[in-house]
This record gives sequence, C-alpha cells and structure tokens, in this order.
Amino acid sequence: MSTLILMTNAEAARTLGFIAWIVLFFILLNTAILVYTIIRNSIVSKRNNNISLTPESDNQPAGEEAVKEKKLHFPIGKKKAEASEEGFEMVLTDVTNPERAFYVEGKNLYMVGRRPQMDLCIPDDGYVSGTHCKFEMEDGILYITDLQSSNGTKVNGNKISEKTAVTQNDIIRIGKVEYKVDF
Repeated sequence: MSTLILMTNAEAARTLGFIAWIVLFFILLNTAILVYTIIRNSIVSKRNNNISLTPESDNQPAGEEAVKEKKLHFPIGKKKAEASEEGFEMVLTDVTNPERAFYVEGKNLYMVGRRPQMDLCIPDDGYVSGTHCKFEMEDGILYITDLQSSNGTKVNGNKISEKTAVTQNDIIRIGKVEYKVDF
C-alpha cells in the first residue's frame, strides 16, 4: 500500500528554504573556483609572456619588436663565474611563431612543464607533461634532461634519453612545438 506524505505549509517552506541554501552554496563555490582559476591563469600568462620585459624598461612593445629589442640587450655567452653565482638567462623562441617566446633568468636550473609552478610553464600545449624536462648550467655548458615525459624531448630532431649538451641556437622539441635556444 502506498503511503501519502503530507506536509504543512511551514514544513514545505522550511524544506524549500534548505534546498535554496544548498543551491546558493554550490553557486558561490563554483563562482569562487572560477575567479581563482581566472586569476591563476592570468598570473601564469603574465609570467610566461615576460619576454617583452627588459631590465631597462617594463614598457617594451609587444610582438616581434619586443623579441628583437630583447635580443639587442641579451648577453650571449655569460662568463662561467656569472653563470654559477647569478644563474643564467635563457630564451626559448617558437620556431614557427617567433613572437611566442619564453624568457627565464636568475637560476642555474630551470624546470619546464605544463604545471604552473614550473620555472618555464607551457600551459597551452597538451603534449607537454606536467614536469617535462629541465635545463641546467654546469661549468659553462647548458644541458637538457627529459624527465620521463609522455611525449619525450628532442634536440635537433633526435629524441633524448639522458642528459644532453645544448649549444646556442639548437632546436628543442618540447611537446608539439620546436623552440630555438638562446642563452
């Protein structure tokens, strides 16, 4: 036999009020997550696109002019003492889109990957692993090491499986994009 549940108006109002509070809570939670994601992506994007910023000025023009301007002031081949004490500067420039470049400085080891906490974060390439590879300077020589990434790392078209020396203007494939290395 079926049981019929009858609610008074007060009970129905309390139940609907409770449901409304739960819905409101989830709407606010999703809004907070969305705002956090937008802010985090904005910070990561600014950090990754800092190629247009030089020590001389923070108001460099964007695009190809910024890359050319940066290269005019870019100290190629730092002394070994400077490289070990202050770190080294490195630019990875997309071979097919030179306006897209990543610039890092101040360390002797740079971690590369899709995760925001990487020194060089490449968030827009799904073929880049969270922790993909690392660049490190030892005794004035730049090395790259693949960190068991899903799609591997290539230097001048050759897939690497161990620590590999990199020279000026070598082509590094990280994910699905090839980058020219300047340091």
